[in-house]
Amino acid sequence: MDKMKPEGAPLTAPEAAAFVGLKISYLYKLAMLGKIPYYKPRGKLYFMRADLEAFALRDRRAADYETDAAAEAFVNRGRA
Repeated sequence: MDKMKPEGAPLTAPEAAAFVGLKISYLYKLAMLGKIPYYKPRGKLYFMRADLEAFALRDRRAADYETDAAAEAFVNRGRA
């Protein structure tokens, strides 16, 4: 990826694929299936870093201590 590209500049499909660690063909498939946001001015796909980061960080799984704390709070919600 071009290190001289400004932070807010859109990424081309090859740059976006490298950014999220996907093959470019799979990135195109995700875009066409509506699974990843993109822009398509003049027929060429562009991607924003923030959208790619959100895509890469989706489906977060909580750690044991987080689920334990949530369960404890739920059990104790009526006891005050």
